[in-house]
Amino acid sequence: MGAIIAAACAFGMPLASAHDDSWYEKQCCEDEHCEPIANGTVQETSKGFKVPSGELLPYADGRVRQSHDMRFHWCHAQKAGRHRQKPSGNPDITICLYVPPKSF
Repeated sequence: MGAIIAAACAFGMPLASAHDDSWYEKQCCEDEHCEPIANGTVQETSKGFKVPSGELLPYADGRVRQSHDMRFHWCHAQKAGRHRQKPSGNPDITICLYVPPKSF
């Protein structure tokens, strides 16, 4: 399934068959994928959004985008050359974060 998503992103094809989220932007899914994430997974703070990798994305960060379906969607990739995982145990880095309009 991951190879199908990566191929769809590489050719600018919608991801409707994977998650029915054909609105994902090409620059957010390059060779990786975006996925809806469970409510409560992203924490909204006074400084921005804390994602599952532990990163804090400031509100003005260009990777923060408006979601089209009232859900959070996280586009992420594994960090290259990483030898140790973050304390959270998640070695991913954020490409984009789609945020519902009420939080945007």
